[in-house]
Parts: sequence; C-alpha cells; structure tokens
Amino acid sequence: MDTPATFARTRDGGENWDVFTHSEGALQFRDIHAFDESNIILMSAGPGESSRIYLFDAHSAEFTKAYVMPHPEGFLNTIEFWDDQIGLAYGDSFNGELFILKTIDGGRSWGRVDPKRFPAAGDGEGGVAASGTCISTQPDGHAWIATGAGGTSRILYTPDFGDTWTEYPNPIIKGKAAGVTSINMLNLKTGLIVEGDLANEDDYTDNVATTMDGGKTWQLTDRPTTTGAFYGSSIIRMAGTPLIIACGPEGIDYSRDQGISWINLDSENYWAVKLHPDGFGYATGTEGKILRLEITESD
Repeated sequence: MDTPATFARTRDGGENWDVFTHSEGALQFRDIHAFDESNIILMSAGPGESSRIYLFDAHSAEFTKAYVMPHPEGFLNTIEFWDDQIGLAYGDSFNGELFILKTIDGGRSWGRVDPKRFPAAGDGEGGVAASGTCISTQPDGHAWIATGAGGTSRILYTPDFGDTWTEYPNPIIKGKAAGVTSINMLNLKTGLIVEGDLANEDDYTDNVATTMDGGKTWQLTDRPTTTGAFYGSSIIRMAGTPLIIACGPEGIDYSRDQGISWINLDSENYWAVKLHPDGFGYATGTEGKILRLEITESD
C-alpha cells in the first residue's frame, strides 16, 4: 500500500503539529506555500502526472486539484509566490525548452510561460525537487530561478513578474547530476546559492556562493564543515549582518560572516531549512524529522 503524502502545520511555534494526508496515489509533496493558517498551496514532484499542484483548505480538510502535468517528460521542482495571487512554478526542461508556469489567481489555475522568453535549455537542465527553494522572489516582480543538471547551471532573473528574463552564470560546481539546488535572496542585491552534486556525496566541493549585486556575479565562500551536497538554504539579517545556513544529507552548517567561517549545527540528514527574521526557523529531513532552530545574536 502506498504511503499517503503528508504535511504538517504548527500554530504554536512547533509545540504541537496538525498532520494532514492525501491518499491519492504515491504523491510526494516537495513544496508548500501558506497564504495563511488555513489556505495552502502544495506541489508534488514526480514524472508526468505525478507532478501536481493542489489547493488545500484546512477548515474543511479538502484538496482541490489545480494543475496536473500534461507532459510525460515534465517534472515539477518548486513553487513560489510574490503575493496571494501571483506565483511561479519551475520544472525540468524537455524538448530543448525550459519549463516555467505562472498563476495570477492564487494558484487556482496555471499557464506555461512562453519558452521563447527564455534561452534554450541545456541538455537535461532542470532543478532539484528537494527543498522547494529553486525560486526566490522579491517585491514588485523580481524573481530568480536556479538551474542545474546535464552540465548546465545558471541563474535566471526576471524584474517584471516573468515577462522578460536574463541569465547569469555562477561558479558553483557543474555536472550531469550537479548544479544550484537552492537560491535565497535577502533583498534585491544580497543573496545565497548552494549546490548539490548527487554523484559526489562524501567530498568537499565548491558548493556555496553569495552575491551582492542581484545575481549578476557570485563569489564562492570558504568551504563549509559539512561534506557532500547541500539541498536547502536560507538567509536572514541578524544584528545588521546576513546569517546564512545550508543543509543536506550530511548535516547543517551556518555562517555569520558571509561564509568566511562555518559552524556545524547538526550531522543528520536534512533536505530543507527556513529561517525567520524574528530569530527562529525550522529544518526538515528524512523519516519525518523537524528541527526547530533558535537564533540569538551571540550564536
């Protein structure tokens, strides 16, 4: 029997969790966006029709199917919103074209952005459906998409809700199963990317970089203490300076000095992490792990 796709909600800072399940097939929820405590968007990843987007109403515990991938070659990786109406979804490329969806009605319907607006896709170029952070948005239509795999890895940038796009290179390691797995912008200028090389789980690689000019250029940080790939990342401003964090199958590291020095936080397997400016955050991992993070100025 297939294990139902599961997600959880806390309304008291992680003390208690409401668990919800969806039993239709072997879906894998890999990204979630909450408009408020009751209205939620969920994305499942997988080939073809396994890639779906649902609306969920926590009051009624009802799912509404908003999108099912119509292409057998398609594979959704992430969703992100600017506000409660306009958002993007990013998936693996096929037929030489990048695949990006857009909604303007809060996720109730999705349409493909014309591939002619983007550069041609690299062979096998796509994303990593692990942390749900292949897209980062900022107000007034700015967004960045991180790509990887097939030897191609780049940052796609739009200043106008996806109408036009520019591509930027990055120094992250590239390969058949490597590239940028997560991007997080603190503001229009400062941001963070991390990398995953799924074929190299145990070695140090060039896998973290930061930008101070909106993604046009990226500078590699010093290498973290954790080896292997990073799947998720987050960046916030604490005590006037950016705090960055990255997680992957081998653990979680964070830095308060833009990656000059790193501190290992945990050595277990975590796929996603999110920090909040109020000084807390969560990391999630395999086997249902949820780790609450407390951030103080003296950490």
